Amino acid sequence: MFFQKNKLFAGSLTAICVLALSFFSCVKTDFDQPPVGGDGMDIPTNATIADIKALHETSGGYDRINDDLVIGGVVVMDDRSGNYYKTLVIQDSTGGIEVKFSNGYLYNRYPVGRKIYIRCQGLVLGDYNKLIQLSGGTIEENGQVSDIGLTENQERTNIVKGFLGDAPTPTVVGINQLNANLVSTLVKIEGVEFTGADSGETYADALTLTSLNRTFENCAGVQLILRTSGFSDFAIQKTPTGKGSITGVLGIFGSTYQLYIRDTTDVDMNGPRCGAGSGNETLVNLSDVRALFQGSTTYLPSDRKIKGIVISDRTGNNLNNRNLYIQDGTAGIVLRFEATHSFDLGDELEVVVSDIELSEFNQLMQINNIPLAAATKKSSGNTVTPRLATVAEINANFEIWESTLVKITNASITGGATLAGSRDLSDGTGTIILFTSNSATFSGMTTPSGPVTLTGILSDYNANEVLMRNANDIQ
Repeated sequence: MFFQKNKLFAGSLTAICVLALSFFSCVKTDFDQPPVGGDGMDIPTNATIADIKALHETSGGYDRINDDLVIGGVVVMDDRSGNYYKTLVIQDSTGGIEVKFSNGYLYNRYPVGRKIYIRCQGLVLGDYNKLIQLSGGTIEENGQVSDIGLTENQERTNIVKGFLGDAPTPTVVGINQLNANLVSTLVKIEGVEFTGADSGETYADALTLTSLNRTFENCAGVQLILRTSGFSDFAIQKTPTGKGSITGVLGIFGSTYQLYIRDTTDVDMNGPRCGAGSGNETLVNLSDVRALFQGSTTYLPSDRKIKGIVISDRTGNNLNNRNLYIQDGTAGIVLRFEATHSFDLGDELEVVVSDIELSEFNQLMQINNIPLAAATKKSSGNTVTPRLATVAEINANFEIWESTLVKITNASITGGATLAGSRDLSDGTGTIILFTSNSATFSGMTTPSGPVTLTGILSDYNANEVLMRNANDIQ
């Protein structure tokens, strides 16, 4: 018996050793790398975020989604910093939308950059003062209907977690180019600074946990609200005092746009404030400045300056006292200052135009709302030789010659007894408007009856025009 027991034990031991050897011989010593993007999956979609938002027809009310619609979008805002609560913002190529949940700590499951798919059937569309939101359903309390976030069960059945990647590149947009299509999407606004009252102030009230609005603006004074929750983990931090860019999710409250940042890394405002200049600006010529305009208001790049000779005469009073025309060796342009300037005909100016608005006013291109402090007079008494041209040549080249000085010979002026108002200027090759403001010091001059040589600035007010600078421009 003793022998049998040991024989059984020896056999068992042998089996265990064989099993152990078999086990270890099957173990891989170099491990597989986790899949890029972590755990996730892709599923087909049959609708876009824009399609879903279009189903919300009851402003201030709720619309249940009855069709089997599936959307996909990348998370651009989560609740990690506390600036959003139980809410995600996702976007696709057509737009963005807020998605409300009943549970928090969403960033653990759906961080910024994670793609998620939503089976929308049975969910509800509502809006918070015009901001469209997707939620789990509605509840009625004391006769009032309100929405509720997606429940745990809905999250399991309606949300499919896609792969993790980078958040979409924000849309770079001017502060005055915001529109409804950008709401609930990631945007980047450049060339802005917090107003004097809101720079160097806390983002929100961390003591009372109160949300606050801080206002930032571009160098033209166009403003936008930055809304920050008192529960955010950066509420106690202070807004920067310089100028730069800010990235965030665009929201709307009624008709007022407002921005939400994810954390303070979205704010990069370390440059000099509007009008201050860094002293290291790159000089650009006026033809390159004009080429930046592509049909809609834009903003000049940071750290840029221009230089040229003033070709308009403020003492002639034939233009607004905040405006002047400047010309260099390549082109001309209108400068419009924030206040009345004191620059004279022949002054050479150097002007810091970093992040300043480039736009058109009645088809006349201008660098708009320039702080007076941004312009420095380098010298005075300079002259610019006008381009000798016929009216036909002027009309044919008007777009590139606009805001430059020209001279027209053997021309006649008709249409009124004095120069005041719009007159026809003709030289046998064509006709162009000669405009003189009623406030001009020479507006009462008698219209010459014979041929003249006229020097003037090419301007535009929804039509090609020539502006005299002073009475000496007619010979």
